[in-house]
Amino acid sequence: MRVKDFVLSGLFLFVALAFAACGEDKTAINTGWDSGALTVKDEVLLSGSNTQSLNIKATSKPTLTSDAEWLKIGEVKNLTTGIYTVELTAEPNVTGDTRTAKVTVVAGKETATITVTQVSGDLVEIRSIDPQGDLDPAGGTLTIKYVATGTPATNLPEWISVSGTRSLVDGELKLTYTPNNTGKEREGMIVLAVGKDGLANVTVRQPARTVAALSGRNAKQIAADMYAGVNIGNTMECPGKEGDWSMPVNEAYVAALAGMGFNAVRIPCAWDSHAADGVIDSAWLDRVDEVVGWVIGNGMYALLNIHWDGGWLENSLKEGYNAAVDAKQSSYWTQIAEKLGHYDQHLLFAAMNEPNVGDGAAKKKASIEAIMKYQKTMIDAVRATGGNNLDRVLVMQVPNTDIEIAAEGQYAMPADQVADRLMVEAHFYGPYNFNMMDKDESWGKYAWYWGKENFVEGSDRNSTWGDEAWVKEQFQTMKRLYVDKGIPGITGEYAVCAIRENDPGIDKDRWKASVRLWNKVVTMESKNAGMVPFFWEIGQDINRTNGSVLRSYQLDGVFEGAALGKYPF
Repeated sequence: MRVKDFVLSGLFLFVALAFAACGEDKTAINTGWDSGALTVKDEVLLSGSNTQSLNIKATSKPTLTSDAEWLKIGEVKNLTTGIYTVELTAEPNVTGDTRTAKVTVVAGKETATITVTQVSGDLVEIRSIDPQGDLDPAGGTLTIKYVATGTPATNLPEWISVSGTRSLVDGELKLTYTPNNTGKEREGMIVLAVGKDGLANVTVRQPARTVAALSGRNAKQIAADMYAGVNIGNTMECPGKEGDWSMPVNEAYVAALAGMGFNAVRIPCAWDSHAADGVIDSAWLDRVDEVVGWVIGNGMYALLNIHWDGGWLENSLKEGYNAAVDAKQSSYWTQIAEKLGHYDQHLLFAAMNEPNVGDGAAKKKASIEAIMKYQKTMIDAVRATGGNNLDRVLVMQVPNTDIEIAAEGQYAMPADQVADRLMVEAHFYGPYNFNMMDKDESWGKYAWYWGKENFVEGSDRNSTWGDEAWVKEQFQTMKRLYVDKGIPGITGEYAVCAIRENDPGIDKDRWKASVRLWNKVVTMESKNAGMVPFFWEIGQDINRTNGSVLRSYQLDGVFEGAALGKYPF
């Protein structure tokens, strides 16, 4: 095995004893040079008597001569305009010693000299790295120049990728690396390998991208800073495996959310299905930490909860208080808060998702009392971990996240030992016949069109209740119950869930306009009432791979409403 050492300030080369699973370099070759001077490598390595192609940029066909008889120069061939190639081959070296030759390249009046070295096996030697030192926390490009006895395969960290072109003339590898939004320094090893023996490793380090520290703000100040929020729905909350219901989260998608105008992201999350004997899997905690870091690193707020998660908490509420469930709530929130306590007030915790209530007056009362106890348990567990968690804003859910149940008055926000750091959460999916109903019933029909301006004359698919005035009234109820008393809120989920555009006989344009208007009105009235809007998105409106918009009529309404809505604080 032949391995050459390479060291630069801030970059370290580690000698490896073995190499496996190098990815194939499928980088496209860039031949689009401008006309100009003779350009060619100044150094070539040959492994034994193996042939290597030499590429030359020149304004006329070049000629090549060697000062060594053992080096054979093939026919110069034209690849494309101004680009030529020639094969260099060495005779067998019976001594096994390294030897060199000088090749002179002449094209018109221009001359260049190449040093050709014959070695006994495969070899990669790194000549330079640009830039030197630590990588930019905000992301960027990295160029590695090398000489090798062949085209190296590359093995890269997941946050580093090969750029789209590779130079024909220079032995160089152009790489792109992503912003480091993990909240901590990271390092990765770049491996170049040729054949079985040629190997070079470079370890690069990238400091964490920093966002201006946030502390000392109360819940209203945090809420007022949230322009528009979005959910990463059906993803982290899948029991057992991220993305089973949609696709896993990636960094490009999170960055795209910030780019389109969201500055707050709700992360529904499962925990119980990632735990054994009450201990959350450390790999899962690391993964959640990574996603939270992407959100905050892109300048957004992150809202993390315990979601449905198989119903261990939410479904049990129908039967009232359970000490074992309460103990699990305390344990999980202690582990979550300790793991993520390094984040400042850009991270918020939400105690639950949609806490259920039992049927009948007695069970309903017992459910609501249990909800308040479990929420108090969560608050105490988080605060007990200290540090940033003493100042963190925590979000409590009204029963069923239902505004009408909240208005009945049985639910009361639990006490917190830290003043002005609580928010309240409700969800909004009404009117049901327009938003979620999927078939006609004896008591009514589902609706296609919402908002009088979108009604189709004579149609029995116009939404006959739950108009704009009703939406406003719903949110004003939350304002009266909580916001006017100093407790800001979030609308943790809202969206038009029933996708009807392919229904036979529907006016697609009127339906899309109805959806857009509904999102606009709900977003606007939510903000007007002091409730931060978090649009429910599950990969149908925003592409989970690259963050591109799939259904603009949904998002257009959200951002129209976000611009029109004004918080009352």
